[in-house]
Amino acid sequence: MSKTKGLVKEEIINDIVSMIINGTLNKGDLLPSIRCMSNQYKVSRGTILVVYKQLELMGYIQGFERSGYIVIKNSIPPQSFTLPQADSHLKELSVSPEEETERQLQRLEQRRTCKLPPHFIKRWANDYDNFSRSISSFDASHLQRFLKLSRGMTVESDSLLLFSGFQEALTLIALYLQQRKQTIVIIEEPCQPHIRTLFKQFNFDIILVPVDQEGICVTHLPLVTDATLLCMPTLQYPMATRLSAERKAQLYQWAADNRIMIIEDDSYAMLGFGHSLSPPLFLQPNNVTIIYLTQLIEIVGSSYNVALLVLPPSLIADFNELNIVLSSTYPPVNFYLVETFLASSYLMKYLTALLEERHIKSRLAREICLNQLSTLELNHDDEYGFSCFLARVSEIPIQLINTVLFPITTQTQDDHQYFLFPHGLLTQSELERVNASLLQPG
Repeated sequence: MSKTKGLVKEEIINDIVSMIINGTLNKGDLLPSIRCMSNQYKVSRGTILVVYKQLELMGYIQGFERSGYIVIKNSIPPQSFTLPQADSHLKELSVSPEEETERQLQRLEQRRTCKLPPHFIKRWANDYDNFSRSISSFDASHLQRFLKLSRGMTVESDSLLLFSGFQEALTLIALYLQQRKQTIVIIEEPCQPHIRTLFKQFNFDIILVPVDQEGICVTHLPLVTDATLLCMPTLQYPMATRLSAERKAQLYQWAADNRIMIIEDDSYAMLGFGHSLSPPLFLQPNNVTIIYLTQLIEIVGSSYNVALLVLPPSLIADFNELNIVLSSTYPPVNFYLVETFLASSYLMKYLTALLEERHIKSRLAREICLNQLSTLELNHDDEYGFSCFLARVSEIPIQLINTVLFPITTQTQDDHQYFLFPHGLLTQSELERVNASLLQPG
């Protein structure tokens, strides 16, 4: 008697997971092609595709265009979380503290690679037409509606460019700037390391400008012309600050006076989904050239993330010409998955549930910061998925460092240190466990 399709899929999933857990398959290994697996298990290619999508949803593998599916996890299940022993983050002495912090934070970010409803993924993956569409068939109207809904932006479809990730979008900007011989880039400090690394690789001259409680310090902006500023005015990561209205006006005037092009990274503004968030700089009058950059990773997860550029009219032709040279005729499958999801009946229900979950976790995180930790300063809003606080390092439980709380490299006095608290990446039960551990005496 032959096995049912469900049992066959479960068997294949168990085989692959077992090989990952016992080390037969390691992180970075390329899985066999769908055709090869279909022949090996004597099932249809569609069945293997569903299996791979399920494993991707579970966080064990990830699909890459023109590469196939790659193992992204070792033996630790994607949802596992325990408070480690006090010295566990110091085991690898050859790794610098900054590198260790970044690596542990990446592990936390990658635990949940997909946030879309599983039943939606399954229905979408069963439609083979979704895997053979050209870029010309993409319907931008759903993204336009989402930007209007989430950020109050009304944009034309020809001003939108889509990318399979944040780095790809930033790379196109870097190439454009190189063509224009604009090699000075001003970046907020602290910022995400991969941003600075990318511009270094392209041999840009980088000027760092500090961030304080009101956002980027405009009084520290350099006296240069024809340069580019990359900033996060609505919600700065990792300091969790919002640019004040006064500084926003000063920044805009400085850019206008010095012919500065602004790249507005709005990636984390989606966390609040429009609630009490200030409008993006992109909506200001057209005295300054502003490129709006965002990504949907907080909405859909890293497996199906889409990065997005919204261009001012003066740059549309140049960017489209450069993008045509660099891009494939057939874009990544995640373009159409996201398009379909934004157009589906799942969207509003899903966003409502997502916001409710975030608010619960954010309020719990606030309680931890104010009642259980000796914070000296706190940047926190219940609309955000992360917080930042200043504290004395000696008063932070060492078992929480680089597992729940991540040191931010900034200039501090004495024993003081800023910490990133990415509570949106933790589950509610994990936050409750952290709270309980801090309540215990000693």
